[in-house]
Amino acid sequence: MNKKGYFSGSTLKWIAIITMFMDHSAKLLYLPQSIIEQLPPAMETFYTALIKIFDIFLILGRLSFPLFCFLLVEGFVHTSNVKKYFSRLLIFALISEVPYDLAFRNSFFTLEKQNVFFTLLIGLVVLMELEKVKERTPLNIILSLGIVFAGIFTAEFLQTDYGGWIGVLLISVLYYLREYPLVKCLAGGLVILQNSISGLFSFIFIYFYNGQRGRQWKYLFYWFYPAHLLVLIGIQQYILLPYIRMIFSTIP
Repeated sequence: MNKKGYFSGSTLKWIAIITMFMDHSAKLLYLPQSIIEQLPPAMETFYTALIKIFDIFLILGRLSFPLFCFLLVEGFVHTSNVKKYFSRLLIFALISEVPYDLAFRNSFFTLEKQNVFFTLLIGLVVLMELEKVKERTPLNIILSLGIVFAGIFTAEFLQTDYGGWIGVLLISVLYYLREYPLVKCLAGGLVILQNSISGLFSFIFIYFYNGQRGRQWKYLFYWFYPAHLLVLIGIQQYILLPYIRMIFSTIP
């Protein structure tokens, strides 16, 4: 199917990174209304307006994950060394776990839930195994289904971000249907509906992907993920929360 594309891989990556940052900013810097009402009038007005912006950020933030899944599939299909690709994901999954746990579990380290790199890593392993049985025979089809369900089970068992039924399944669908842009986007949209309606709009960008990598910032996302979490944690723990405590300490 021939179609005109507008977005390079680099553009999609920037969209994914920016919307991810919006999503995490809204989640980590959010204050409940009961606290906002206790703030000084000027700050209350400011934060009330900010919460409305955060609501928009949360909607836009749903665009990021499908884009990262799509870019993972593209990276796998075009990489010259899948073992290095795997190693990078594994290294940054480990690096990112402490910032992720601090941000979303208020703990230095916990096995309760794992960061999104682990979801992408499991998805990559699924793709590596699917590539070994890509010849369409009845046996290989059965093996392929087994591989996908094994990946889904692993992600669900490890409680990775977005899990197996969304993350691993979406990666598998985008890989299997990569030669059929419209069908791929429709099927991917059905998977992401488990998470949000706004995530559907990411497939507009995916559909109009032009097949070009664009300017590459090879380690941008890898380092950005843990770094932006640490920055947001710093703002939350050393600026926002101390300010809130100070305000409440002055209330008779």
